[in-house]
This record gives sequence, C-alpha cells and structure tokens, in this order.
Amino acid sequence: MSLHTGKSLSVSEALETRITARQFLDKAVAEDVLRGLLEKAMRSPSGGNLQPWKLHVMTGETLSKFKKEASEITLAGKLEEPTYPAYPSPLWEPQRSWRYKLGEDMYATLDIPRENKMGRIVWLAQNAKFFEAPVGIIITGDKRLDMPQHMDIGIFLQSLMLLAREAGLHTAPQGWWRNWTSVCHKYLNIPETEEVLVGMAIGYGDPDAPVNDLYADRASLDEVSRFYR
Repeated sequence: MSLHTGKSLSVSEALETRITARQFLDKAVAEDVLRGLLEKAMRSPSGGNLQPWKLHVMTGETLSKFKKEASEITLAGKLEEPTYPAYPSPLWEPQRSWRYKLGEDMYATLDIPRENKMGRIVWLAQNAKFFEAPVGIIITGDKRLDMPQHMDIGIFLQSLMLLAREAGLHTAPQGWWRNWTSVCHKYLNIPETEEVLVGMAIGYGDPDAPVNDLYADRASLDEVSRFYR
C-alpha cells in the first residue's frame, strides 16, 4: 500500500493508514499543530490515572545536535546497556518468523541484500536520526514504574500515532532509544530517578521513499483469538 499522506477522517482510517514511517520530508511541523497533538494525547487512559509518561520533545537546533551525536555513537559501534531488551531471547514461533519477515521485507524495499552487512548497518543508523523527522520525542518514566504503567505508556503512544494520522502526519515509534540512553541524558533534563523507555519520530512521511511503501503483515483474527459462548 502506498503511503497515505492526506488527513484521516475516522479512527478506522487512521489505524488503517498508520505505518512506521522510515523516511520523512524536510518539512517542519507547526508548533501549534504539535502542541495540539500532544495535548489531545494527554487524554489517554492510564490505570488509576497515574499518567506515567514524561515527554522530552525536540525540534530545531537541539534535535540537530542530538541526532549528530547519536549517529556518531551508533556508527562508531559503541554499545550501551539497554534499559530493557527489545524482545525476549530466544524468540519463539510465530513471533520469531513475524519479526524476521518484517526485517527482510523492509530491506527488500531498500534493495539492501542480506550479504550487504555494511549497508544494513548504515541504514539501521537512520534510527539515530529519527529517520530525518523534524520532531523527535523521548519518553521517560520513573524507574519505580512496573509493567502496567509501561502498558499505559503504550496506550499514550497509540493515541498520539492516531492523532498524527488525523492531522496528515506520520510517526515512527522507536524502542531504539533504550539502547542509546547516554545521548538522551546528555541533551535532555532527565532526572536520575527516571529512565528512557521509548522514542517517537513525528513529521510528514516522504511518499516517494520506497521504504514507506512497507505495509507490515498482520496475523488473522482467528490466529490470535478464541471466542467463548
């Protein structure tokens, strides 16, 4: 499916046209639009109304400096201890196959074959640039939060992604930043009592970028559900 760049007129359409955009246009998001999205997303539910998310929103010069250092660290191969691993290890079926198929489908759109290891590493480093989006967000939370509050932050992310589609924008949620927290702590006012949980790129998706034609597979309803009568 080609990238849908218009505004979504319903929740169903927003969900249907939401993708993880991996290339953005060099086009700023107006501050009033950005603040409006974030303010609306604040209506997201959370258990006990704890509202466990803390938002660090970067644009302009701060984002440029942040991306430059993050890219240098990534390409230098410096490894950091992640706040949380991205996936259980080892992964089991069918999750393992779903994950690897997504990766191979993505690299196919980029025409980067498996044997081109350096090409894949360079592309992976685009994460460090928020895929060139004009807005980069790091979401942190208190270190004392537990799994239910992490779920609440996921609900907040979903609200923000759908609101972005309503406004004609696209997003890329990025667990990537759990692996590169040093640059987050350097540039952002993150208290020692908080940790980096996830990031998000927001902007206008590039409709001419082949990688944005990637429309990830989903399991059928019958594969993952049971109905009890």
